[in-house]
Amino acid sequence: MSFTWPGFLWFLLLIPLFLGFLLWTRQRRQRTAETFAEARLRALVVQKPPRAHVRWPLGLQLLALLLLLLAAARPVASPPLPTNKAAVVLAIDVSRSMLASDLNPSRLEAAKATARKFVELAPPTTQIGLVSFSDATAALVPPTTDRQRLLEAIDRLKPAQNTSLENAIVTSVRLLPGRRDLKPPAELAPSGPNSPDPLQGVPELPASPSSSPQDLPPGSVVILSDGVSNVRSDFSLSTRASLEAAARFAKESNVRLYTFPMGQPGGTVMQLEGRNYYVPFEPRNLELLAQLSGGKNTYPPTEEALRQVVQELGVLIRWEATRTEVGFLFSGLAALLMVLGAGLSLRWQRRVP
Repeated sequence: MSFTWPGFLWFLLLIPLFLGFLLWTRQRRQRTAETFAEARLRALVVQKPPRAHVRWPLGLQLLALLLLLLAAARPVASPPLPTNKAAVVLAIDVSRSMLASDLNPSRLEAAKATARKFVELAPPTTQIGLVSFSDATAALVPPTTDRQRLLEAIDRLKPAQNTSLENAIVTSVRLLPGRRDLKPPAELAPSGPNSPDPLQGVPELPASPSSSPQDLPPGSVVILSDGVSNVRSDFSLSTRASLEAAARFAKESNVRLYTFPMGQPGGTVMQLEGRNYYVPFEPRNLELLAQLSGGKNTYPPTEEALRQVVQELGVLIRWEATRTEVGFLFSGLAALLMVLGAGLSLRWQRRVP
């Protein structure tokens, strides 16, 4: 146990001083009585109560004073308390293909609406982070319970260029608590030696020391994308092989991938800068990621389906030592002792000390 204001502990010296004062007062009364009355007569007139009737109320009052002084120093303990360790990262595709209008008004706006609904349905204690990805990945918000910050970041999402699902998965996994230092397999490593780390400058959440990711609380990544992935770190690999490597990395990091395909079967044609472009829809890529990581693919992302996923991801209770002020316990016990001491004194001595 520690104390927030340890200086208040000096006031504990008042207790022995008070005891000394009581002893001095008692001796003074006794000397005064001996001066003005004979011992034989005093014993007939003054009846002393049993010592227990005096000491018990006084002892309880002094103990209550001790507890109140300790409470004033604001004691802090670390009892094991149930804590929600659930952590989720929302990974939202902001590539240009998400501007397709086969979802009203566009795939990107539908993804943002789904993300906002996820944040709304999640328990308040669930930590949620946000990653946006196109050909580059940006860690926008580390896992947090600050819902306003998350919603504002979702509203600010803007379309970019191409899509790299593998980079989104690697960044999202490393953003989860306790996984910052995990190294992705060579085929998923950044292409250049000087490639910037997407997590540079992003504060890391504290996590319990762990020898391996499997000892960490399970994490989850929710991917909202049309499934198109056309940028890879290693173009000698096929898209499927690259996604399989990303899913294995997530599973080995004790992270499951939950995917929400954004689009309509068959894709659509989108007009951009006066030209028509065919925009594919690849839900099979997302199904593969969910299947290999032990997660779940949800299509279409209806509110009821989203609610089921939130219930599955939203609570993960662990008993964890948590620093908590316990001064209220000392104060409550002190009040109880004061009432008890006063009651005993009133019953035995017909007075309240």
